[in-house]
Amino acid sequence: MTIVNRIILLAIALMASSAVPAKAWSSEGRSQNLFGLSRVVTGEDKVRDKVIDKPAFSSGGSSFCPKTVVMGQTATTIGFSVYTGQWSLAAESHLSSLGKNYRMTKATVFKRSHGKVESSEALDPSKQYTWEHDSVSLEFEPLDAKARMCDFIEYEGSNFNVEGIRLDGKHYPFALGKPKPYPYAKDEPLCAITPQYGKARYTCYMYRHDGTENRENMVMFGLNNQFSKDRFLSFTENGYEIEASCTYTAALAAPYPFQQFGVMMIPGYETTIKVDETASVASNAQTYKKPIPTYSIIQFEGPLADLQQVNYDERWIYYHFNKVSADSLWDVLQDKVQEIEKNKAYSRRQKDFGRLKAEQTYLRRYLECVEEGSANLEDSHAAELIFLKDGRSFYIVGNDKYLGYAHANHIDGVVTEWMEGFAQAMNLAKRIRGMETVPETAFDTIPAIYRKELRAMNDSTRLAIERLRNAAAEVTVMDTPDCTGEEFIEKVVRENPGVVLFFDLWATWCGPCMNGIKAMEPLKSQWTGRPIRFVYVTNESSPTNQWTKQIASMPGIHYRLPDKIWNAIPNLNGIPQYYIYDTQGNLFYEQTGFGGIDPLKEKIEEALSLQNP
Repeated sequence: MTIVNRIILLAIALMASSAVPAKAWSSEGRSQNLFGLSRVVTGEDKVRDKVIDKPAFSSGGSSFCPKTVVMGQTATTIGFSVYTGQWSLAAESHLSSLGKNYRMTKATVFKRSHGKVESSEALDPSKQYTWEHDSVSLEFEPLDAKARMCDFIEYEGSNFNVEGIRLDGKHYPFALGKPKPYPYAKDEPLCAITPQYGKARYTCYMYRHDGTENRENMVMFGLNNQFSKDRFLSFTENGYEIEASCTYTAALAAPYPFQQFGVMMIPGYETTIKVDETASVASNAQTYKKPIPTYSIIQFEGPLADLQQVNYDERWIYYHFNKVSADSLWDVLQDKVQEIEKNKAYSRRQKDFGRLKAEQTYLRRYLECVEEGSANLEDSHAAELIFLKDGRSFYIVGNDKYLGYAHANHIDGVVTEWMEGFAQAMNLAKRIRGMETVPETAFDTIPAIYRKELRAMNDSTRLAIERLRNAAAEVTVMDTPDCTGEEFIEKVVRENPGVVLFFDLWATWCGPCMNGIKAMEPLKSQWTGRPIRFVYVTNESSPTNQWTKQIASMPGIHYRLPDKIWNAIPNLNGIPQYYIYDTQGNLFYEQTGFGGIDPLKEKIEEALSLQNP
């Protein structure tokens, strides 16, 4: 699934969860109200089922959140909310408790619109459900009456797994104490910084409720490095530490249970973040009646700690400006700036930075209005903004998207000069990312600040090309196709007539994608000599160097598409995405998400059996 889908749909689902009708979780009269604490009876009203409303759980649940557990003599039923755009659920899903597994015996999926149930149906493990199917009732074999905790397991590595579901109605303790004070005076203003190329370090520690570190759930970070397009970085076994090279501030989307938030990575600066996974889960799943203090959920340390805190506090700032008309935007900005100025918890540095964030969001929305045709680039309020005026903006500015606005409003200075150089360097970076190595003379006209990073990219591309040349002959790397995203799949099908085509749309950073690729590889030998080809498609979010390393052991046809083509592929709402085309060039099967290798193997065999004699 895509990270943007998950963030947007998660926010919608969380806001809407309180409006779910109680009857949505009914299971053949077993429970009349699985969201409440009402009495649930079986038989002749002699035995009461045990109901746990909003059970606490220790980890997991970023896409699957238990809302109510009903423990009866004949079954244990759990109502889940689903927070993702497209999803499926494996038939082998089960509960685990006291060293024993309890199989799933029944599953009902509910479709809602505007908080009301429109329909329900029995879950089909082979079916892909959409964001509208955002709740499901799962019935299992009855848990042991002595059970005080259970885990929901779809399969190993699934992001639907939920561990430590409490059945005693209690909560887990929190691990983080009071945060350290920031190393700045209350009245110290925000200083300007100078863009530079270098290493930025980010370290994150996630804690369980018992205070131990959890290294299992920190898997991926989205790094907004425009040059390299290295958008996703994975942690290594030796810790949650990322050291990235960048020429400017790079935004890092750091995931933790239920949320992603932006982190600034600035060359020469280090940031440490501590996250209490249990507190995060409890806060976002609303298992606590009272709001949980922010410092119990997340804490920042380092010279940028106070600014990172503002980033976190204002992570939903865009919703203040979203869909606001151009005529009203300035008033919204003033209201937001006043709100930040009145925040007694903020220092002068934090208020200055908060204003920059507000003005940046104003500009983002203003440029959207320009694209919509409701505003002109010439903004009467441009002279009142500080965002493009001095070096303080380099805490935030990471590309040249505001350059047209600056030119139209006659704003000149260090920020616009930097953005103009960035635009020039970006054109060269695009060529290098397209697997083209450029001569040394190509860097002579590029501003000096960008040359080191571009040279490093050029060297990396040269090594990647050499690696592919030495790869097995079964690995074929295709050039960027001359077509639109809407045409891409059909173009590949036309170019490979008379064979079954297995499309795997994936990314190097996608765990389920890699699980599917690993599971499929041993099966390929079964189809040796038969008319089938494997086509692997990724985009620029897969770093070039990492991509070439991985595909060297993945026999097949490989594409690494520009975002413009990738984003226009029809019905691509998540990854992995699979398509199977028969020998006649017809779409035979499609699937979003990896739910085990057996369904894919079965459909490939069926497609092969339909080939012409």
